[in-house]
Amino acid sequence: MIPVTTAQPIYVPVNQYQPLFKEIQPVECIYEEIPNDIMGIFEAAQVLSIRQHVKLLPKQCFSCPPCVQQENTFSVYAGLTRDSQAEFLRIDEVSDDWNRCCCAPNHPLKLEVRPYIPAPGAAGSSDWSNLHGDVSRDWQGLTGGRKQQYMREFYQRQPVLFSILRDDGMRCCYKCPCKWLNTFVCFNCCRDGMHIYSGSLPNDPNFEVGRPTKNEPLNKLMGSVTQPIFAGCCTPTMHLRGERQSDADEPYGKIEGPCFFGGCSEFCCDFKFFVSNYKSGSKEGDLALITKKKPTNMATAFAEAFSEADNYTIEFNNNVRLTGAQKATVLAGQLLADYMYFDGNTDKCKIDENGITIYCFYCSIIGYLLPCCIYIPFQKQ
Repeated sequence: MIPVTTAQPIYVPVNQYQPLFKEIQPVECIYEEIPNDIMGIFEAAQVLSIRQHVKLLPKQCFSCPPCVQQENTFSVYAGLTRDSQAEFLRIDEVSDDWNRCCCAPNHPLKLEVRPYIPAPGAAGSSDWSNLHGDVSRDWQGLTGGRKQQYMREFYQRQPVLFSILRDDGMRCCYKCPCKWLNTFVCFNCCRDGMHIYSGSLPNDPNFEVGRPTKNEPLNKLMGSVTQPIFAGCCTPTMHLRGERQSDADEPYGKIEGPCFFGGCSEFCCDFKFFVSNYKSGSKEGDLALITKKKPTNMATAFAEAFSEADNYTIEFNNNVRLTGAQKATVLAGQLLADYMYFDGNTDKCKIDENGITIYCFYCSIIGYLLPCCIYIPFQKQ
């Protein structure tokens, strides 16, 4: 266990607290902000598992905006085989409260990726332990618990390895400039996407938190994932580009998702996103396979029913050698898919004074999410 008394952003090698990674060979990284052992884990990993933390309570109640939802947090586990995994990264969303209140999940945001360090007294890694820990942190964060505040400050002191920046989004009161997301992707202003930069990206006081400033350093660009025009028609599609490539350059890969997803079908179905070479056939999956996992026990079923928390796996093709930066770009593609297709855009049910609407599943039509639903009216007295 690593002591939590450090006051400066000092990186602690992963193999000091995760025995699974002791035999990993460091890989020299051209980005000085990313340690060689982290890049070695990325390149050696056969599987990445991503767990979105359960957050049931608002960030704060007696403030403006009131009862705004919390920023997302993700834990990332790396597996050298299919059967053994350990957490090595923690991802925190940074975004403006008003934009998140009015426009989530289509708001501008930045995701800061830091090394994970187990805290004293940390719970186990089972689904029930994770759920209990998430709910406990949720309550302590809302009630101003000193332990939760201390842990938040502790993680903020860890160095940012790389940042994933959304290409703007929808803003509160439709301030301009902004993007028009979750609609038909016929113009550039409707395309969603993310760019990955090594290290941290400082907040510009002239911009809302989480918005791109258009002055991001090109020499730190690790890759990007963007929607194409028409968004793959009826197959949700995103394009992957490499280090220092512009959005006009030809992609090296693509992510193609299912035709039907979300809604109540999330309780009983896995959803697969195929990561392929750009010139490969449809859904070849010759680079990797992203799977949004269905609930496997009562803990994950509770999280699925009462929160936006989801679980994903990324299985890489062992016959194709991807660089650490390319694997980080695939990870960014998974996170973007979560925000676009599952994190609040695909409700399971809705109740109003006239009846209940049950959303069975959704389909993507040129980027617009069209629901298939059942409406049950209430009997009038």
